[in-house]
Amino acid sequence: MLAENKLRNYLLYAMGEIILVVIGILIALQVNTWNEQLKKNKLKNEYMAALENDLSKDKKQLNSRLNLNKKMIKDLALIKDEITNGNIKTTEDFIMTRNSVGGGIRLINTYNTNSFNLLISSGNIGLLDKQLREDIMELNRLQKTEKEINNSNRNFFLNFMQRMSLKYPDLSNPFNSESIHELLWRGVNMDELPRDITSYLGQREYTISRYIELTQNVLNQTEKVLKQLKIQE
Repeated sequence: MLAENKLRNYLLYAMGEIILVVIGILIALQVNTWNEQLKKNKLKNEYMAALENDLSKDKKQLNSRLNLNKKMIKDLALIKDEITNGNIKTTEDFIMTRNSVGGGIRLINTYNTNSFNLLISSGNIGLLDKQLREDIMELNRLQKTEKEINNSNRNFFLNFMQRMSLKYPDLSNPFNSESIHELLWRGVNMDELPRDITSYLGQREYTISRYIELTQNVLNQTEKVLKQLKIQE
């Protein structure tokens, strides 16, 4: 009986030790899981803060570019009205019109994508909530679409301008009496100038309008993502 009591006590002691070890392991696992979650939350917050900073810069840039290009569209609309109303009809009028809108156009957006690229390359995109991930991926798609289409339109417009400059060597003053200037303009059909200037204005308007449309889509999605980031702070 004494031996049986000793064995029973030993077994109880052993079971107690095992239970304590198991409890210790479970606690250690829980603490480790808790620490890992803290690290993930900290990393997630860092990414979100970086994304918010990048997108805030993008928003400011896009608003500035949109305002500039919307003003260009308004100016072009006024000129088209002048042509329609017959206020621009002489060769000199069309040359002055061309010169007034002959400057460059700003159709290149530079997006701050460092945080997004780091999220993708590190595989940490999964730290973000599902809806936020989807909206950020959609934003990236819209940015790529905007750049691809607007770069194509911009190149087409620049080629159009180059052909115009070859056909009309110096639109600033084609009536200059200097011999070199006269030589450059020899053979130029001035009767085609109104048509070409009108085509130029139309191409310029299309290029800028398309830029505004695509950039506005990016801006809307940027603001949507920024709103989510602020909510989840």
